[in-house]
Amino acid sequence: MKKNKRKITIYKNKLNFISIIAIILLIILLIFVFNVNILPIKYLILIVSLLLIINLLGIMLINIRRKVTQIIGVVILVLCIGINIVGSYYLYYTNSFLNESFNSTRKTVSTYYIVTSKKNKFSQKGDIKEKVYYYKDSANIKNVLKKSKEELNVEFSPYDDVTTMINDVINQKIDFMLIDKSSYHVILNLNNKIEKKNLKVVYEFNVQRITRHKNKVKESFNIYIRGIDTDGLSDFNTIITINTQTHEVLLTSIPRDYYMEIYGTNGKKDSLSHMFIYPDGTSKKSLEQFFDITLDYSVNITPEGVVDLVDKIGGITYCSDQDFDAYIPALNSADKTKNGWFHINKGCQQLDGMETYGVAHERNSFVGRDRMRQKNCQKIIIAIFEKMISTNLVANYTEILNSLSNVYTTDISREVITDIAKDTINGAEWNIMTQSVDGTDKWDADIAILNDKGYAMIPNESDVINATKKINELLKKKKND
Repeated sequence: MKKNKRKITIYKNKLNFISIIAIILLIILLIFVFNVNILPIKYLILIVSLLLIINLLGIMLINIRRKVTQIIGVVILVLCIGINIVGSYYLYYTNSFLNESFNSTRKTVSTYYIVTSKKNKFSQKGDIKEKVYYYKDSANIKNVLKKSKEELNVEFSPYDDVTTMINDVINQKIDFMLIDKSSYHVILNLNNKIEKKNLKVVYEFNVQRITRHKNKVKESFNIYIRGIDTDGLSDFNTIITINTQTHEVLLTSIPRDYYMEIYGTNGKKDSLSHMFIYPDGTSKKSLEQFFDITLDYSVNITPEGVVDLVDKIGGITYCSDQDFDAYIPALNSADKTKNGWFHINKGCQQLDGMETYGVAHERNSFVGRDRMRQKNCQKIIIAIFEKMISTNLVANYTEILNSLSNVYTTDISREVITDIAKDTINGAEWNIMTQSVDGTDKWDADIAILNDKGYAMIPNESDVINATKKINELLKKKKND
């Protein structure tokens, strides 16, 4: 009798233990469900109710003294435990991704060089002495100088013109200059009068900048998307206008060489792609000034991130109106064997990550040059979005979230993303529209970054007026309009 009672007690304890584990895991799952906050109310009530009913049913069944009923209860609770664990796992990664990627904080890491003339014997950090010169309007220059002064025991002195500074280093009028990596490579590529072989980098370091953005969540807003190439140029620029009431999205593409006034420079003009050299946010403020609109958020997209994401979702479908050849530039994190030319056929085809970047980067194969590149980038953005919402992503869900976090830096708030997610889950069908602004080619425009003449696209005034009108119409549009 005692042995039987002991067995019954142990058996009951095991059943109670399963019940307790199921309840604890259910509580954890529900906490994640509420924290992630991407479910519409009706689905939230339905899912929470089902989870509670199924778990309570299992607990009730194991407390009935019939063995068959208890076995059924155990099976239900074991299934509940499995669901709770798997659900908590995915929700944990989703919550971490949202917290990390959409916290209204944008982190940017820039690389800087200390450069000298090739003729000098200086070759390392310890050779940097006395005075280092820098361009006074360089982006993030205060933080850069602070970091530099911590690492180098030298005096820093400003230059009014970056091209003159580079030439003075080459001609040994000054020994050292401080310049960001992107400006260094872009200026040397654009200016045929300066040869890279006459310069050498003696020291390289990174500076991280963190900016926090506070903005009230709106029903309609603009996002500035900036696609950066390997040199730091703004290869792809688009304004995404989103109206969450009408579920409409408008993509407005702007050619990278669009000529406009540089914000805060008293009338100086340059191509949009060159504005990275100026203080942080100049591109965004210049576009706001040019179109007379507000850009509520911004996103910087990296080529390495796009390559990784497209590969993780299994590639995209790209449709072309013509045959053309595209070139894949070298990426440090990519497979070097894929660099080089490849052919795109007229019609639809599958592209992997590197091929997608090659198409997004290509402009020289088209009569319209950058005009066609902007249209291709629009197609790629839409193709990635459509693939992500149509593909079963459960198998590599966490890998895709990790890839997404490496694609961009942004100051978009988490609330904006979760509101859009709720609408989408609730069955909203987003209508995506596109438009582009055009201009005329000018090969002798005054280019501020070069302090010389160079190529730019002079905007068509009518295009700008019409694009601005469409953006403002969508921003003001109401659900029943």
